[in-house]
Amino acid sequence: MERPVQLFAWHFMSYPYLPPDFDEKYDSGWITVPNTLWDPVRSKGLLREYIDQLAQADVLGFDGMVLNEHHQNIYGLMPAPNLIAAALTQCTTRAKIIVLANLLPLHMNPLRVAEEYAMLDNMSDGRVVAGFAPGAGQETFNYDTPAAIQREQFWEAVDLIHAAWTRGGPFAFEGKHYPMRYVNPWPQPTQTPHPPIWIPGSRSRETMAQVAKRGYSYFLSSRQHGAELAKGRVQFAKVLEEHGETYHPFRMGILMSVYVAETDEQAQQESQEGIFYFIKNCFKGHLRQEGRSMTAGPGIPNMTTADFRQYLQHSTPGQPMLGDVKDWEELRKAQSILVGSPETVYRAILELVQEAKVGNLLIQFHIGNMKAEHARKSMKLFAEHVAPRLRAETAKMFAQDFPDMERKLAEAPL
Repeated sequence: MERPVQLFAWHFMSYPYLPPDFDEKYDSGWITVPNTLWDPVRSKGLLREYIDQLAQADVLGFDGMVLNEHHQNIYGLMPAPNLIAAALTQCTTRAKIIVLANLLPLHMNPLRVAEEYAMLDNMSDGRVVAGFAPGAGQETFNYDTPAAIQREQFWEAVDLIHAAWTRGGPFAFEGKHYPMRYVNPWPQPTQTPHPPIWIPGSRSRETMAQVAKRGYSYFLSSRQHGAELAKGRVQFAKVLEEHGETYHPFRMGILMSVYVAETDEQAQQESQEGIFYFIKNCFKGHLRQEGRSMTAGPGIPNMTTADFRQYLQHSTPGQPMLGDVKDWEELRKAQSILVGSPETVYRAILELVQEAKVGNLLIQFHIGNMKAEHARKSMKLFAEHVAPRLRAETAKMFAQDFPDMERKLAEAPL
């Protein structure tokens, strides 16, 4: 059986009503951005519209809908993604619901996360993909969590949740950070032995090793495409091999942003305001040189010595980031936001998949303050004119390049 690339619609739920002079007056869209800018009148119905856009992905035949967790920012209005996931269980019927991810060190007790995911899995008839992450640097500042113990705390939390889903209870969990006298959650997930587990990372070798050791899937949390994707895949494949496993495309996922219209010119015209609003405002303080960044600081985020050494080797102070692009040509070279006709977008994505050999594509359709009708149109054009060709071509590609893939998936379905 040939298996094509899996196509997921990701919604970041950005705040679309910033004043025109936001970039001039405010130094960040994260953490310190004043919440007095929230307009309760204009925002009435906003989250409902965003949920409806995700529900449209289910109708259009996407393989899943993706949510994530961020706090105190304009980039993503989802501090509690499990609430959005609960809404999606009631208005969708087929597509998977991927929460990428619950930031475990920010939750007081990981057993609560295990219980919520189990409820969502039951409410959706077994459609949940459970994502776990420690949280980037800005989340450390957001919740004032101690960065020094964050990774150790995170992996202990992951192991507690995994045990809560796979060991018969009640049992005691003797954890350093989460000692539990009784672990016995009801209900248990619908999927057995547990929902698929995805862990995002930014090419940290330590994260890749922990994912490989546990048999989970890895999501490359980066907006850098092109050769960087292939490097990440090669690195992860090597780590898997060190742990006695073999890479195949569905062990890894990537993020991209897409806008599709009838022609290249129309696509640029319709998406320009939303894309550059997103880049200029939502990336300020995160993926843009200008502004006050709280993504990193002394000891933040926590990482191993080897990973920090790798970071220094590949980091150039002052190097332009995605948020620094000024025009369409620079945006095209970045390969992170793909804009054009169905033919243009198809060829761009196929080229990325051919190079990266990744089987899970998590695609952002609504960008910044984009009009709802444009985001919906883009999704529909993609579903009708890009997705069928991608699925047909990648099914053949993966079958040829990974002949043992189906047996691996049968042994350990993801």
